[in-house]
Amino acid sequence: MKNLKTLGIDCQSCPGHCCTFERNSMQVTQLEAEDVLSYLKEKQLWNEELKNKIKQCIKDFRLDQYLPSNGKKSFLRRTYTCPFFEGKNEGCSLPNDIKPYGCLGYNAQEKNEVAGLSCRSDQKILEEREKFVVSFGEKKSLPMALMELE
Repeated sequence: MKNLKTLGIDCQSCPGHCCTFERNSMQVTQLEAEDVLSYLKEKQLWNEELKNKIKQCIKDFRLDQYLPSNGKKSFLRRTYTCPFFEGKNEGCSLPNDIKPYGCLGYNAQEKNEVAGLSCRSDQKILEEREKFVVSFGEKKSLPMALMELE
């Protein structure tokens, strides 16, 4: 994100399609969810209001639905509006050092992006990161992962 910003490529003019059901199907590892939850608790943001917002997100976008696969739950990848999206440009309430890697890796590729048309994940960076990450099970949507840790 920082490298792109030095080239004048940023999200300042975009309404945040990447955080909404239009384009967001972000899934996280358990470790990423634990980092987000720790941050929320440390900042005293993990409260009933936020939990209810996350539960509503799960319900609205049916994030808790899964397909049985060899006796295991295999969650369907669904699009959803992130409960941390505040509805405006760069509208995530999570700071960059807490955001899941998939969020950080999804960026505009052209200057003055206004509709998210040039936005995509940098697969090369994400694949490189995967080499150094120990997997702790199946990835899940951020709302589901947070509520399961609760």
